[in-house]
Amino acid sequence: MIRTRVLVGLIGAPIGIFVLWLGGVPLAIVGAVLAVVGGMEYARMCKTKAWTPSQPLISAGSALFVVDAVLAGGRFSGSLLSLVLALSLAGQVMKAKPTGSMAVPALEVFGVVYCGWTLSRFCLIRGTFGDAGLGLSLLMMVLVWFNDMGAFFVGRAIGRRKLAPSMSPNKTIEGSIGGFVWAVLASIAYKALGDVTGLWYTLSWPQAIIFALLVAASGQIGDLAESGMKRDAGVKDAGRMFPGHGGVLDRFDSFFFVSPIAYYYLRLML
Repeated sequence: MIRTRVLVGLIGAPIGIFVLWLGGVPLAIVGAVLAVVGGMEYARMCKTKAWTPSQPLISAGSALFVVDAVLAGGRFSGSLLSLVLALSLAGQVMKAKPTGSMAVPALEVFGVVYCGWTLSRFCLIRGTFGDAGLGLSLLMMVLVWFNDMGAFFVGRAIGRRKLAPSMSPNKTIEGSIGGFVWAVLASIAYKALGDVTGLWYTLSWPQAIIFALLVAASGQIGDLAESGMKRDAGVKDAGRMFPGHGGVLDRFDSFFFVSPIAYYYLRLML
């Protein structure tokens, strides 16, 4: 299992970097596919609780958020959210039954925000910071990866004390600390290499350290939150798209939650 997990990561990382480097339409296509599949996984988990949100609405709305971010700079985000809410409420009216009229719209709107709006903020990092966008979005990806790897490998090596056993019994306090340390070290290395080579845009030293800490904290919260969803739904994995990792929501749980935190931090700093 560990070998498969590492192999998938080694294959996926260069593909992700290449798509990020291309940006534009390729990024919109890949991001939209992830949003659609994520929406399908989310809706499937909801159905284990006998909830019936519209999977097509969640997947389509999520994909449109991503496409809007890449091709229109997020100009229509507010309009898209309003449209999703309107369609969700209209769907309840068309059923002509009050059952689910409170829960289903809430689940649908949250699903679109969780699977699409969050991912669209990452696309905005790539597209709205000019020449700096590629370096900043790559930095976020690197920090998410190193936080995940640090937490995983340190936790397996020396993890003893449980971090949140009711949410995710395998995560440890030692692993969490390892994630923070690995993210900070990765940010330091990225900053140093960027300054020496001039190949990518880097933040100032204080900004780079704070950014790493924010990514590690929000990434671990996102990971635990998705673990809680799965335990509530009674499933081990949200999907099976990535061998050894699970589905889109399993592989990108921390990435989704990090994206808006990273985007608005960078907006504030830059």
